[in-house]
Amino acid sequence: MMWPFDNYLTLKQVIVNTRTDKAFRGLLWRKRRGYLVLRECELLKAKGETAPIDGEVVIPAFNVDFLQVIR
Repeated sequence: MMWPFDNYLTLKQVIVNTRTDKAFRGLLWRKRRGYLVLRECELLKAKGETAPIDGEVVIPAFNVDFLQVIR
């Protein structure tokens, strides 16, 4: 069975929109069955504001609404 994110290359800039109404922009560092790992990440807020996030962000796949490859 193919996981929904298998076709996306890592090391690409992405925006991950979650089902919990959060959005993150960062480098898709890793894909593992069940989650995505972003580095150099920031939380996207209302009115175009951003908040940098240190370290890695691990997003469970069940919480991903959609993924945008931006570069």
